[in-house]
Amino acid sequence: MSNQLQAVYPWLQNYWGPLSRYLKQDRLPSALMLVGNEGLGVSSLAIAFAHRAVCSSSLDEPFACGLCEACLLFKADNYPDFFHVIPEEGKTSIKIEPIRQLMSSLALSNQYTKPRIVVIDPADAMSHSAANSLLKTLEEPSENTCLVLIVNQLSKVPATIRSRCQLITVKGIELTEAKGWLVGLGCKEPEQYLSLANNAPLYAKELWQKEALKIRKLLLNNFIELLKGRLDPVLFAEKCISLKGLPVLKWLMSWLSDAIKCAHGALDNQLMNPDLRADLKVFIETLHLKGMHTLLEQLNYLTSLESNQVNQQLMLEEFAIQSYSLTRK
Repeated sequence: MSNQLQAVYPWLQNYWGPLSRYLKQDRLPSALMLVGNEGLGVSSLAIAFAHRAVCSSSLDEPFACGLCEACLLFKADNYPDFFHVIPEEGKTSIKIEPIRQLMSSLALSNQYTKPRIVVIDPADAMSHSAANSLLKTLEEPSENTCLVLIVNQLSKVPATIRSRCQLITVKGIELTEAKGWLVGLGCKEPEQYLSLANNAPLYAKELWQKEALKIRKLLLNNFIELLKGRLDPVLFAEKCISLKGLPVLKWLMSWLSDAIKCAHGALDNQLMNPDLRADLKVFIETLHLKGMHTLLEQLNYLTSLESNQVNQQLMLEEFAIQSYSLTRK
């Protein structure tokens, strides 16, 4: 079994077939777009595809051999005809300069006879100017070259770029395989972590490593204490701020949303947090429907401001104060 076989996550194996057939049938497109939510591991498909494309072994083999000269260079990040464009360290967007550098490189001839592969990850993080620059390359594709664009949010990609790519969308995944993978890592609550991660296995792994289930329960207890008037709103806001890297606002929104559903008689399979159903009764008893809807609207607003330069501490304090005040009405 080659090293590359392990690079395609087990829950994505069904998507490998269509990709490998492009190579086996010698019909490599000039541009591919792999669309899937963050945390699914879609990037692994792109890297495995690039690795297989440059490998010297027979195309009857589904994966790269890992042993030929090209494979050794690829694994050492030294293969000259492979380009991997990602955001600069500490940045979330891809600026125009790396795209310009890419275009300059693509203007040169391939150093090997195998296809030249470019992976842009994530392509929906490109700035407007970077996307416009890439469009020129898509309009006049280089010979024996395939651009693979990884996309988490398709709506953020200009239609002019989408229309020039062949799309493969990763929707449903093999959850049984994902659960088995998490169990193999040592996770004892794979189903709960997958549910918490919206069925994104890599994100579920990250949450498990941070003991997110335990932290989520502690935060819920803190919020209940706030609603009962036993925790100061400022202290609650500070606790939220201290949980960097965890989806605190999403958790709060999901609790309120579930509590509203419970008030209308929802079943467990209709809830995002069925394991917290008993705790959510406090929301219904203290906030009532009107209060829960009010807080949900405020959290939606806070979520829209997350990427802006706003005082998160102050905004969360205001949310906590309003949460407590609504229990008094």
